[in-house]
Amino acid sequence: MKAEIYSWIKNLAVFYILLTTVVHLVPDKKYERYVRLFMGLLLIFMLITPVFALLGKGEKLLADFQLYYEEETAVMKEKELSNLQEIYLKKGWQWEIEEKIRDSLKEKGIYPGEVEVDIEEEEARAVLYMEELPGESEKGRIESGMEVCGFKKGTFEIRTFEHEPAAVGGSASSGTSAGGGSSSGIS
Repeated sequence: MKAEIYSWIKNLAVFYILLTTVVHLVPDKKYERYVRLFMGLLLIFMLITPVFALLGKGEKLLADFQLYYEEETAVMKEKELSNLQEIYLKKGWQWEIEEKIRDSLKEKGIYPGEVEVDIEEEEARAVLYMEELPGESEKGRIESGMEVCGFKKGTFEIRTFEHEPAAVGGSASSGTSAGGGSSSGIS
């Protein structure tokens, strides 16, 4: 009897150390609650196993626990797949909108260097990168092209690329960084 109690306490101690380690190794805090739930269920199972073993209910408890665990695992997998599907759909929508913007602006004679679309919940924002800031007539064509794509004034902005001339006889690191920069008044 003493050996069984000692073994049971040793298993609880090892489980607690394992629980602490796993919780600290979880890469994303949103999964921590699922890990704690699962580990809590295991801890409850470990605590009551000796009691049910004395009463002869150990096998039924194990079968019920396994069934519940499988159900929870299926629910978690379904949620993860739903999240992945949502991410892929969002990326696809962004790509489609970027292509639609490029095509719409090409029809207006505007050729942006790069188009970035960001979708947050129900709102989409776009950034157009141009070689130089557009003139007033180009701004009007850009605005009409963006309206065709569903972007009203204030939901997109125009930025320029900054091209620094290469330094002659200097090192590559001796200058300012290039990338993103000035912005037009359309926002």
